[in-house]
Amino acid sequence: MLLRSIILICPAVIHGFVSSKLGVTKHHVSTQLAGTMDAYDAQMLALQRAAAAASATTTVASPKTSYSREDLCSKEFQLEELEDKEESETEVWLNDDGSITLGASNGPLVTDYTGEWHLLETTGDFRMRLTRRFESPGSGRIGDIQYDLTREFWGSIEMVGESICVTGKIHAALPSLEINQYAQSYHDDQAMQDSEVGYFTMIDAVASDGIEGVKGTLHP
Repeated sequence: MLLRSIILICPAVIHGFVSSKLGVTKHHVSTQLAGTMDAYDAQMLALQRAAAAASATTTVASPKTSYSREDLCSKEFQLEELEDKEESETEVWLNDDGSITLGASNGPLVTDYTGEWHLLETTGDFRMRLTRRFESPGSGRIGDIQYDLTREFWGSIEMVGESICVTGKIHAALPSLEINQYAQSYHDDQAMQDSEVGYFTMIDAVASDGIEGVKGTLHP
């Protein structure tokens, strides 16, 4: 009878003891978990505030979209021309006063030239007018032949990597009643579209693997 009473009492005692222990353990785990979550939330809040402060003080550099004469002045360029399936490369310097200086070329022989360049005030587009005097060897009783050829280069400016570049179309010169001291004149857009004869690219010579010469020396 006593043994039976002990057996009946022991489960209740054991259950109470285990329950109390489990309660203490659950309370301890909950307290530790709550502390961990609070620390995590505090850390995330600090990171968010730091990121917001950094974005407010850091200026992200955006690609350059507008250019001025200063970006082109006194630079040496490689002028690559494609006209009637004929390609040529010529050294070009765009001078501060709006004039042009040519250098070495792998194209037809140039004996003289005049030219000028500018940027449009409204759009910033590039304009260059170049008149070159070419010389072609004669044959037999005909001596060397010289002829003048005028071309207008209409293009837009952009960055290719870290180098400035001008690309566009080549236009043949059209007769006009309005002429300047070089017998040159620019024409309206429609007239120039009707006179497209080729394409050109002009890139900073520092980034080009083209020909190399001396400024003002037409042929090496």
